Amino acid sequence: MVNPSGNIVLNGITDKEMVKIWEFKAQHSTAFSFNPQQFQPSGNQGTPFYNNVSFAWAGEPGLKVMHEILGYLLKKEEKAEAVGQ
Repeated sequence: MVNPSGNIVLNGITDKEMVKIWEFKAQHSTAFSFNPQQFQPSGNQGTPFYNNVSFAWAGEPGLKVMHEILGYLLKKEEKAEAVGQ
């Protein structure tokens, strides 16, 4: 049996994306962890974002939630690129 565990650090997370991440956390409280005290606010007043958003998980449920979070972030990027073309 595989017991996937790992961590990932993301940069450039917007306020809207952070809200979605908190929603995932509320729905799946024990599947993954992250420490808001590690976030580093960056950017200017018009486009604030967060760096050093670090996630950790142990087990298949956490990996599944991380897959959902990353899928959400990637789809958002794909939509932004399509609009910009």
